[in-house]
Amino acid sequence: MSTSNQTSHPFIPATPGDRRSPCPALNALANHGYLPRNGQNIGLWHLIRAVQEVYNLSFILAALLALAGILLCGHAFRLDLDALAIHNKIEHDASLVHADASGQQRAPTEVDPKLLKSFLSHADPQRGMSLYDLAQVRISREAQLAHPLDLIHSKIGAAEAALCWLLLKQDTGRIPSSVLLQWYGEECLPDNWARPRHVIGLLDARTKAVEVANIMSSHKSTCRGTPVFQPQCLRIRLKDNT
Repeated sequence: MSTSNQTSHPFIPATPGDRRSPCPALNALANHGYLPRNGQNIGLWHLIRAVQEVYNLSFILAALLALAGILLCGHAFRLDLDALAIHNKIEHDASLVHADASGQQRAPTEVDPKLLKSFLSHADPQRGMSLYDLAQVRISREAQLAHPLDLIHSKIGAAEAALCWLLLKQDTGRIPSSVLLQWYGEECLPDNWARPRHVIGLLDARTKAVEVANIMSSHKSTCRGTPVFQPQCLRIRLKDNT
């Protein structure tokens, strides 16, 4: 059964005054009431439990992610979701569906319609989006930056793409466009989606993040000396990860 259809956690979009982050996973949890709907004063254990319950992350992975967010952006081991938008802590330029901070202290937390449309265009209309496709989106977004991301935020970007794939993929290894639209665009738990059957551990997340980073690195090596916007460069497919 779809998590989003549980009557105890209906989807209610954020209202004026509610705090939200640049992270669709956490925003969806708040919009369904697994986290406080106002997005404020979230305790460490509450955050860990919610991520484990809905997304089936291991305790270690959930705890590491929650601790990182609270230690870098929180206060007294509590977190307001909008604090995750503080630029260049965890948040970084070249987000998949959020505009860059552009000199502001905090990045926008609203979904950018143009970026969302561009993101969804990388998915095959019938087959959906593979891990390779997600890496291609990251390549495309980072190619638009005036200055490359530093190593830490580049790795965070790859890890975000990897975790998205692990959370949303079907048995085919691809994510349907409708699922991506609801999760990234509407920030809700998608219809006909259920949490992963197997616990997602730290090793799973790290392995796939390295895979995304390797795809991106291979692309950069292949296209070195070639303008990044040349179509033949962006369309290079070293392998099709399904």
